[in-house]
Amino acid sequence: MKVLLLQDQVYLPSLGGGNKSSRLLLEDLASKGHDCLAFCPALTTRAGPTSYTDLVIEIAKRGADLQLSADHCYGYSYRGVRVELTGLRSKRDIQDQARKRIERFKPDWILVSDDKRRLLLEPAVQSDASRVVQIIQTVVHLPFGPLSHRVSRRQADLMRRARKLVVISNFVKRYIRDHGQLDSIISYLPVYGRGPYRNLGNFSQGHLTMINPCIEKGLDIFLQIASKLPELPFAAVPTWGTDDRATLSLVSRQNVQIIPPEDDLDEILGKTRVLIVPSIWFETFGYIVVESMLRGIPVVASDIGGLPESKLGVDYLIPVNPAIRSNNAFLCPAQNISPWIGALTQLLSDYEVYDRCSMQSQSAATKFLRKTRAHSLTNLLLSLNIAKS
Repeated sequence: MKVLLLQDQVYLPSLGGGNKSSRLLLEDLASKGHDCLAFCPALTTRAGPTSYTDLVIEIAKRGADLQLSADHCYGYSYRGVRVELTGLRSKRDIQDQARKRIERFKPDWILVSDDKRRLLLEPAVQSDASRVVQIIQTVVHLPFGPLSHRVSRRQADLMRRARKLVVISNFVKRYIRDHGQLDSIISYLPVYGRGPYRNLGNFSQGHLTMINPCIEKGLDIFLQIASKLPELPFAAVPTWGTDDRATLSLVSRQNVQIIPPEDDLDEILGKTRVLIVPSIWFETFGYIVVESMLRGIPVVASDIGGLPESKLGVDYLIPVNPAIRSNNAFLCPAQNISPWIGALTQLLSDYEVYDRCSMQSQSAATKFLRKTRAHSLTNLLLSLNIAKS
């Protein structure tokens, strides 16, 4: 089976849940003997290479050899997957290059991940809609409904033509049904690795950690918590959403340490006592929640979007007031911090409470992992391929 991924985020480093899950999906398929190609942008504005020099360094430190091709593309192979990166920026140029990859590679399946910039679904569907599977991992980038950043009837029509729409939570499945009148299937991406997962929960030491500190992910809540608990050590791991304003606000707190992102989450989670996920936008699911729970780390998270699903019935969901969007930017409305302080105080002052949450988290996440393997996107593609032939 030949699989082509069209993605409008960089391939490496994969610091966000969406591009990490897409990368691991291709690696999973490649490990099973399938021919996989990814077509992605070469550069980004942050949380990845912003220049050709950065790109060379990022790829070289992973043991890959970056090569420049004649059509303004770069290429390398990584863990059995061929990756081609476009250095062009215009919509027409990127779409033309995507079409060339489809024509040349002749994939059995074309996977389009989110398509935030509305660039890649069009050439995929125009090539052969019966081979297109769109993977939807970010609800705000959908072209319809009250949470959409940019409503587009044309993009919605392209989605209707795709063979399958794959979502990663019941929350998004309901949203697509109610606001787009579209059917979708829940399927899980192999984002959690193979294990075994050591229990990294540590009642007595470690940081209270937040991943991707930015307004929409609940930076203001995190900062207020850190101010209310000055005796405790906090950590923030900047990724795609962290801008200069967020960085300045973090370094101004004496009890907040900034930790660089890592491909290997164990490096970060091994120093984490409790994970704080204070999102105020509608998370599609929350991969990091399950990844932390697999390692026995208690998670205190917002009760919004798909985060309740990712908590898997384990305690410590906190109500929040959703973000307000104004002039293409998110604003944080007033929040009640008391429930966050209460939950953290309970976890960090009573060993039995912490240990019980740690064990329940790891048990629930382990059961969920078995479910994800049974209903994986890899299995879905294989079944569709059999049906097609």
